[in-house]
Amino acid sequence: MLCRTLPFALFPCLLAAASLKFSPRLLQTLRNEAVTGYALQERTLVTWGDRLLWRSLPEGKYRVVRGPGRAFGEGGCLLDVDGDGRLDIVVNESGPEAALVWFQGTRRHVIDTGIDAPDVIPATLFGRRGILLIHKRAQVRFYEIPADPAARWPLQDVYSFYSPSHQGGLRMADIDGDGFPDIFAGMYWIRSPESFEMPWHLFAINVWNETPESAMMRLAYDGAQSFSAQREMSPARLARFEKPADPRTLWIEHRIDSVPDLAAPNSLDLADFDGDGRPDLLIAESAGAGRLLILRNEGEGRYTPIEIARGKPVRFARAVDGNILAIRSDAIVWYERR
Repeated sequence: MLCRTLPFALFPCLLAAASLKFSPRLLQTLRNEAVTGYALQERTLVTWGDRLLWRSLPEGKYRVVRGPGRAFGEGGCLLDVDGDGRLDIVVNESGPEAALVWFQGTRRHVIDTGIDAPDVIPATLFGRRGILLIHKRAQVRFYEIPADPAARWPLQDVYSFYSPSHQGGLRMADIDGDGFPDIFAGMYWIRSPESFEMPWHLFAINVWNETPESAMMRLAYDGAQSFSAQREMSPARLARFEKPADPRTLWIEHRIDSVPDLAAPNSLDLADFDGDGRPDLLIAESAGAGRLLILRNEGEGRYTPIEIARGKPVRFARAVDGNILAIRSDAIVWYERR
């Protein structure tokens, strides 16, 4: 059963026979503001584009960290850089003078220059705190927070890709069970060594590399299987990959075809929306019909699509404690579960 909502309607939307209900709440109308990226930690949301804004979800009004100025690219994350117990913001400024920077309150510090990183996550490698990113869609780098975090951060190249496609999508998890966190990046996973100075080793999960955009992914992982959506493709593939006994071999692909003509799904998240113990998929299109969807996990590899909204392409979407945050080009909307 499909259930649709008008863009700003405030009536609840019946999702399925299980009587899941969501009420959309408009958090912010976006008129001339551009949102190119976001970071979310628990109920703290930071968005950036031509401005840098901070808010608490869902009731908090936004606070301006930086007003209109140099544009930001997509990449960024939240972490406590200086160890004072408060979250700081790492973002990638775009343009000819691109720089990776962090904000201590409203104070800007440069991490490195010449960086193009649409994928950035906080990371700790062998006790070293910092950030992990994919530079220019081709190189995984780790930047370590130095003793003086206001100084330039030292970098460690983790791996450079030599494939016919760009690589996008970045996560960390202990894939092989050896106690060290490994890296998901694009269509690969990268196995951690036993010490910081030793080399990392690359293994393919799939071979989606027909075009430069084929391996630009959104990724999710539940410990036994990974999920990949082609975030820049229309139509796009969506699949779950079952981890084999030897994860160094290609993973077993199971295509999820329950959503026809999937268009540039720039959002993919896992959450148990119906409380049955099985992780459901949240997916949103940034093009085409602009559908915001829950793929309800029916077990045995079956997923039933439930349409939350359509007609307004979703730039970013995330599950938050059973609710849904959607960032569109015209608005930020909170879908609260009832």
